[in-house]
Amino acid sequence: MRNSWLGLNGRTALITGGARGIGHAIARRFLEAGSQIIVIDRNRETAEIVKSLRAEIADPPNAWSFVADVRDRTALDRIRDWLIAEDIPLDIVIPNAGVNTRLPALDVPAETVREIVETNLVGVISTLQVFVPLIMGRGEARVVITSSAIAVYGMVLRAPYTATKAGLSGLVRSLAIEWGPNGVTVNAVGPGVIRTPLTEAYMEQFPEKTRAAITNSALRRIGTPEEVADVVVFLASRASRFITGQTIYVDGGLSAGGDWW
Repeated sequence: MRNSWLGLNGRTALITGGARGIGHAIARRFLEAGSQIIVIDRNRETAEIVKSLRAEIADPPNAWSFVADVRDRTALDRIRDWLIAEDIPLDIVIPNAGVNTRLPALDVPAETVREIVETNLVGVISTLQVFVPLIMGRGEARVVITSSAIAVYGMVLRAPYTATKAGLSGLVRSLAIEWGPNGVTVNAVGPGVIRTPLTEAYMEQFPEKTRAAITNSALRRIGTPEEVADVVVFLASRASRFITGQTIYVDGGLSAGGDWW
């Protein structure tokens, strides 16, 4: 039995933004742990991506994919209704979808601010409102939200993004108190600088930023999506059963501080 101590074998995890980067790594880790997965992403190739992912794993659990934007509440409602109609139980909800734009705060167009807020914050709340009722009362129900180290470690050119991620960490604390009596733990991961396809392009364009990220990390390196996914799996597992309301920063020590002073 796959990693029986985790208690994830045969459970079902729903992951938004699961087609690329950190979300893709999370989906892979849950399949490897023996969990069924439901991947939601606005990427039109989501179905093929999930099919390819299952092909890489021996005797993979079931996996379903849906093309949807978390800003579209009606689309999320349709997916929930499908799960109920197909009698597919849900145990774990992982709101991971997020967007970012690097611009000076005074120059960010209003429509860009709305997209960031509606995806990173409103989209997370909508995802939880739609799917969490399905996991309440099931025992060892889990919510793991993707926040960011930027929630506590401010950076220039990312003001709206920072605001949404700080909001998510506050959301986690409130929901942990509200949903704890229903047997639901609510936590978040806060990735630091992680090597994903999106950040790869940025690092290639600005190699000095890569060097700075390494220098300011206690571990002196860039993180990987798999290292974030491992913590998500832990927070969704039986091993984390007495942890709730926390944001675990997976940032190589970035948010711990620096020695430059």
